[in-house]
Amino acid sequence: MKISKSLRKLGTGAAVAALTGSALFAGAGTSQAASASCPGTRIERMSIDTGWIDLYYSNGYNCVITTSRTPGVKLKMEAWLEVLGGTRKTDSGYYSYYAGPVSLYAAGACVRFGGQVGVVGTDSDWGHCG
Repeated sequence: MKISKSLRKLGTGAAVAALTGSALFAGAGTSQAASASCPGTRIERMSIDTGWIDLYYSNGYNCVITTSRTPGVKLKMEAWLEVLGGTRKTDSGYYSYYAGPVSLYAAGACVRFGGQVGVVGTDSDWGHCG
């Protein structure tokens, strides 16, 4: 496991505490950074009361990330992406900032995507074909 420059600046005790906390709760989604992004161009955004779900495209790949409107507050979150006639991929858990990114190869195929922050979620129709 790499120790980031920001943890090194905190000193050994704080770094150990931060890493221990991350290791204990990694499955619960607490070890994420304050922001994340998918590569490429954002091609659609669905807004919900508690956040938004963004779809990106780059070189045949679609990517989804769900972002909370209340960063730092741990909530049930989900980001998912499905290729028509193929794979569905999901990232789900209790996160403080975002779920995802979730990426799938979808050149020549239609996709649908969705997400959830707290108890509010939404999903798209099939689209972005080709």
